[in-house]
Amino acid sequence: MKLKAAITGAVVSIFAASLLIGISQPAFAGCRDFPESITPECVAQNLAEERSRQDAATAQQAQDLLDAEARARANAELEYVRNGSRPCTIFPASITPECAAENLAYEKSRQGDEVAKRAQDLLDAEERARENAELEYIRNGSRPCTLFPASITPECVAENLEYEKERQRISEKKQIEALEKAIKAEAEQQRVEYIRNGSRPCTLFPASTTPECAAENLEYEEIRKVESAALTAAKEEAAGANFNTKDENGSLLVVAKIPAKVDLLATVVKLLSSKGKVIDTGVIRYQSSGEPYFVFDNFKGKGNYTVQMSLPKKKFSTLKIKVS
Repeated sequence: MKLKAAITGAVVSIFAASLLIGISQPAFAGCRDFPESITPECVAQNLAEERSRQDAATAQQAQDLLDAEARARANAELEYVRNGSRPCTIFPASITPECAAENLAYEKSRQGDEVAKRAQDLLDAEERARENAELEYIRNGSRPCTLFPASITPECVAENLEYEKERQRISEKKQIEALEKAIKAEAEQQRVEYIRNGSRPCTLFPASTTPECAAENLEYEEIRKVESAALTAAKEEAAGANFNTKDENGSLLVVAKIPAKVDLLATVVKLLSSKGKVIDTGVIRYQSSGEPYFVFDNFKGKGNYTVQMSLPKKKFSTLKIKVS
């Protein structure tokens, strides 16, 4: 009874497992899965797909063969050129007695050329080494103590040490001089910018960041805009490079070609009447193009005037203008 019960239980378990497997498979399998794969439709479809795959593989093999032949032909051409474009390098001509003798002679000549080239390369390297040694010798003061084996003697070691100390001292001196020169150049540039901006303290940092200077700089820029507009309008009507005009603030603006001997960064500009009386001391400003112009704020009237620019040694350079 126990054996019968065990057999019955095993059969039930196998049946249940089969049922689960059947449930877990998809309801509709593809033509690659059994039992659908043995249907007439799937057999035809699988046969067509296999034939297509074989045709593609055959075409690819043929193309691979053509590509290999093309590469072999290209390599053969390159090898032919590398071997002097000689017919005797091509099989079967290469195995004839005549070509064997020619190829042997060619190889001997090639090897001889290589030996000669290596010898020449060695001579060239020795020449370059000698030239570099001479240059190094000169760079080190043409001193015998720079050459081996003299360089390792106690006397030369001491001399080379002193030479290196002196070289470093000179190098440091040059660096300090270059730094001082750069500082002076920067100071001069700042001075030029200061003068070009009307010699106004508010153009310098940190004063330029204060509220008072911010207001002053804003007012200065507004004045510059008014002057720029007046100069632009006057320039369009001017017949030449020299002209003058008045802006909305009543200031007289004079644009003229400045004589070469006048240093605008150092000169003092004055406006004189026809009788030589000083009417106003002007300021020098610059247009966006970089061209200078003179501004005279305390000016009234029309007529002929003289713009006077100071020169060293109490001399002057003058420009005649007519204000209408």
